[in-house]
Amino acid sequence: MSAAALPATLLGSLRAQVKAAAWFAALGEPLTEGDRSDAIAYAEVLGLGALAVDLVRDWPQAERLLKTPDTSGWWDREEALRKALVVEAEARYPGRAQWTALTELTTEAGDLVHGKAAAAAARMGNAARPSIHVAAGAAAQAVYQLAVARLAGRENSPFERKFRVFVAGRWLLGVAGSRLVLF
Repeated sequence: MSAAALPATLLGSLRAQVKAAAWFAALGEPLTEGDRSDAIAYAEVLGLGALAVDLVRDWPQAERLLKTPDTSGWWDREEALRKALVVEAEARYPGRAQWTALTELTTEAGDLVHGKAAAAAARMGNAARPSIHVAAGAAAQAVYQLAVARLAGRENSPFERKFRVFVAGRWLLGVAGSRLVLF
């Protein structure tokens, strides 16, 4: 197998997971133990400390939370880790093959999750149209982050757990105070 084909091959299992996921199907439903476990593991591996896992039950509540300024720094931690993983992945797979594989995967995922977010919004009602785009963007970002982690050879990154939260039909909204909030 050529070095150029390797990133696409490595991401093949992730592509299958993306297609099989229950994107946004559990929004507003009571949290399961699996939801809590994955969310807590995500926070711990990212170094956020002990956070309670909380749930928002509808789109307007999620929208209000997203408008609240982030003072926890969780997004900064994610972004710093993503940047470090990009450097590691580029060292393992220099050249265009990595970026081509990432672009193809995230474009395909973005199209899929946007439709799933729109369907969830229609099913639940009361969602502002921009929120559908934000939800889809968050899901596509989770796919991208995990793809970069896998290309970097990091099997136990927080992005594995974050992706599992999304795959289970949730939307990881972020940290609010001492709470990690899911929808």
